[in-house]
Amino acid sequence: MKEVPSYVVLLFHSTDARDRLSLRGLGNISPETFGELCVAIKQEFDVVSLRRFTELISAREAKQGRFLAVTFDDGPKSFALNAAHVLESLRMPSACFLITDCVGDKALYWRYLYNYCINAGFGRDLAALVSAQYNVPVKEQDMVSFTRSNFSSDKNRRIIKGILGHLIAEEKYRENECELFLSSDDLRRLKDNPLITFGIHTCTHPVMKGLGNEELRNEISGSMDFYRENIENASPMFSVPFGRLSRDYDERTVFSALDLSVSAIFSAYGGINEKGQPLYNIRRIPVHEGLLEQGVDKFVRALCKMEVGPEYREAEKRLCEAVERRFLP
Repeated sequence: MKEVPSYVVLLFHSTDARDRLSLRGLGNISPETFGELCVAIKQEFDVVSLRRFTELISAREAKQGRFLAVTFDDGPKSFALNAAHVLESLRMPSACFLITDCVGDKALYWRYLYNYCINAGFGRDLAALVSAQYNVPVKEQDMVSFTRSNFSSDKNRRIIKGILGHLIAEEKYRENECELFLSSDDLRRLKDNPLITFGIHTCTHPVMKGLGNEELRNEISGSMDFYRENIENASPMFSVPFGRLSRDYDERTVFSALDLSVSAIFSAYGGINEKGQPLYNIRRIPVHEGLLEQGVDKFVRALCKMEVGPEYREAEKRLCEAVERRFLP
């Protein structure tokens, strides 16, 4: 009996050895653990580039094998400092999706800033700022999930202004938390590496479901402009911020991305992919230290059994129907 082909995409964020308050508790994996994991992956899977992965799941005839692609979201500095070296030493391809406004730390990423406040002891003060903007009482332990579920760009900008005006000066924050993202020099160097592919992750990493149609489209088109000016003049792949279908984004994000001719769209709610998985909804499995507590080998062996949850299967069905209504004659 032939082995059923397996199609796995892993999602990483930072692999940072620096103890940055902005990163603490957000899925950072130590460089040592990342290296161990990559060795284990290499032994069990045929690691392919993301472009090759999309070709494999789209092919008419299934190719036998266990295929895996490695991706990173946000464009973290640690991709250049740590991850790329590990991956290159093992000849493993990877893809890195950029928050384009944050390249070179030009813009502050709101989720990192929130996390810094929480880990620096300003959680209660931040909760007060969130409560004031949304005009509802928000508990300290609930403010991140509340903000994601009720995201407003205007309110978020005012919260950031309040943080920098009352909790920590922007200059001090940048001094403490410097080099969180890839620099322009990093991009120029890494984009010539045949093992590395870049993609887009919007301009500012909002919760897409909380945006109006024009702002949503601008987040994608603006990041595409950056990509074409700084990476290559082609249609990029797109990773949806936060990436939980129906919770963090809906069909409007997919419609806008397809209208703008992105080449593939990636989610972040877990599950392996199936033959014929639509390129506008490729599943990824987020990886963090908690998943690796019982050892990297056990995690890797379990990857092909990680099915998508029923909530997301139903959301995928609705998305597929919406895309067919929108784009098929």
